[in-house]
Amino acid sequence: MITPETDVLIVGGGPTGVTLALELAAQGIPFRVIDKELQRSDKSRALGIQPRTLELLNRHGDVRKLISQGNLSSGTTFYLNGKKVADVDISGLAEDTAFPLILIISQCQTEEFLDGCLAKHGFAVEHGLEAISIVQDPKGVTVKIRKPDRTEETVRAKYVVGADGAHSSVRRAAKGLTFQGAAYPQDFILCDAHIKNATMPWNRFSLCIGKGSLAVFPLHDGTCRVVASRLGPKAKSDPKFEDFQVMLDQLLPGAGELYDPTWITQFHLHHRGVNSYRDSRLFVAGDAAHIHSPAGAQGMNTGIQDSINLGWKLAKVIRGERPDSFLDSYDSERRPIGQHLLETSDKMFTWGCSTNPFFIHFRNLLFTWVLPWSVSSRNRRANIFKFISEFGISYRSSSAVGTASGFSGPVMGGDRAPDSKIRGAGDEKYFQELLTPETHHLVLFSGLGDVAASKEVMLEAQSKFEEMNQDNAKVHMIFNGATKTDGASSYADVEGRLHGEFGCSKASYVYIRPDGYVEHIGLLSELRKLSDWVVT
Repeated sequence: MITPETDVLIVGGGPTGVTLALELAAQGIPFRVIDKELQRSDKSRALGIQPRTLELLNRHGDVRKLISQGNLSSGTTFYLNGKKVADVDISGLAEDTAFPLILIISQCQTEEFLDGCLAKHGFAVEHGLEAISIVQDPKGVTVKIRKPDRTEETVRAKYVVGADGAHSSVRRAAKGLTFQGAAYPQDFILCDAHIKNATMPWNRFSLCIGKGSLAVFPLHDGTCRVVASRLGPKAKSDPKFEDFQVMLDQLLPGAGELYDPTWITQFHLHHRGVNSYRDSRLFVAGDAAHIHSPAGAQGMNTGIQDSINLGWKLAKVIRGERPDSFLDSYDSERRPIGQHLLETSDKMFTWGCSTNPFFIHFRNLLFTWVLPWSVSSRNRRANIFKFISEFGISYRSSSAVGTASGFSGPVMGGDRAPDSKIRGAGDEKYFQELLTPETHHLVLFSGLGDVAASKEVMLEAQSKFEEMNQDNAKVHMIFNGATKTDGASSYADVEGRLHGEFGCSKASYVYIRPDGYVEHIGLLSELRKLSDWVVT
């Protein structure tokens, strides 16, 4: 009997796994994605989708349709012992994006959106299939899969990616991976319920501290999520619906009356991280690589972006366009992000949910005076939001990115490609709509004012690049706003904002990876350095 083969087997069909499937489908790489659960959960689970994740998901489908089903949050209101202490308004902090706000939406709807995008490629998650044995060798990985009827099949894959959560079978099969960390001592209870006579703002979520801690997240359909930490003897008992109303009345008086709950559960939190995201032909992503507190709403977003970083790299190696060692850049780029997230979310969690009475007294004192001062500054709010939104993620220290000598601007190799409106043939669109996930993109900027390059110079640069276009990159030319363009490969920069965001006041090139990050950037006069970079 011939053993079925595929290039990539993805174990785990949640948002992380399906996102990786989307990246591979866009690249035309054969894969399978399996999940041991027979069907998707109907529970809301992860709620927050950060602006950077919205940008990246928009590469696969119209994310505005997903946004229309959720609730955009413009910030957070903080309360101490039932009294408002500070409002953190994020409106207008991100000007270089089409998606400046955080989306609050059930994970069920996020998964439905991702499944719909994958279906357009003709693929779907194979439910009810559990990987029970994973053995790698120098040429590939052999995986035994148990089916719902208890029969088994054997699959051979070039690479296996574990997107199967905190108890990852892929991570456990890897010989060199550890998952160090610990559990938090606090007990948490969660409730999704309808609310009436609500007085809290519906366009932001509320974080409340006092005797215990409480968070309230308004949802799109008139329901809300209430999460609370419990202290004392009740911490070991099963949560009751009335417990949530008691804590709501105590920590957020007058917020409203909860009724008709759809989900009540109890849980503990952990903070753990893997020592490497790769063990030869096995990879881990999402919760299989890092688990932490939900402070900052980063978890699902980080997993999705793990997959977006890994997908195109697997494709390059499988097609023979990069050496196998190129896959090491997945660990070198993403693990520092995961580690920083663990450290930061741990500090945020400890600050908000500590059970130490001495610390609580000190925290509450600082909370009253320091927090209002801290968020009163737009610059300080912008710095906080840069982290929360994940716009600040950068791979500048990676050996897989570079910046040509002589170029100095706000965007360097490894940075996110910013966004702004461009115009072509009379129609306006956002620049990032050009950055499709199946290939690299070379963007030629004309520059502005008297030093701007002519259309002839730009076309000559394009012609030279095409002679060494090993990545089959798409080429786009961005001219200053006064230039007539065709909207096919040339566009006008509305008000010159995109030139400014990239720092391309002089004629420049930007080589952008399929994951939306800058691989190489430099002055147009140094385009040969890009040629040298691509060849090496």
